[in-house]
Amino acid sequence: MRAQAAKIDEVFVLKQQHKLLAALRLCPQDDVWLLRSMCVAEDYRGQGIGAYFLQQIQPALNKKHCYSFPYTHLERFYQQAGFRPINPGLAPSSIAEKFQQYTDAGKNIILMEHQSGPD
Repeated sequence: MRAQAAKIDEVFVLKQQHKLLAALRLCPQDDVWLLRSMCVAEDYRGQGIGAYFLQQIQPALNKKHCYSFPYTHLERFYQQAGFRPINPGLAPSSIAEKFQQYTDAGKNIILMEHQSGPD
C-alpha cells in the first residue's frame, strides 16, 4: 500500500544505509494533527523498529496536538509511544468525523490522542 503525502504534511522516514526501514506522516486537520500511514518495511517488523521510530519523533509529536487511528490490536504499542485512547466525542469534529468514516467502512481501529511530554 502506498500513501500520497500532501505538501502540507510532515513526513518522517527512518533509513539505514539508503534502505527505507519505516515511514509515517503527520497531516494537519484544522488546528490539530493526525498521525497517518505509519509503516515498517516487512523484513523489519517485530524487531522494535516501529517503537524506536516513534521514540525518535517524540520531540515533533510533543509540539503538536496529535491524534491517530491505529488498528485495535496496536493499542498497547501506541500507548507506549505516548498515545491514549479517547472517546470520539472528546475529539475535534474533523477528527471524530474522519474516525467515524473509517469505522463505518469496517475498519477495526481505535481513536488515540498523543500526550505531550517535555521537550
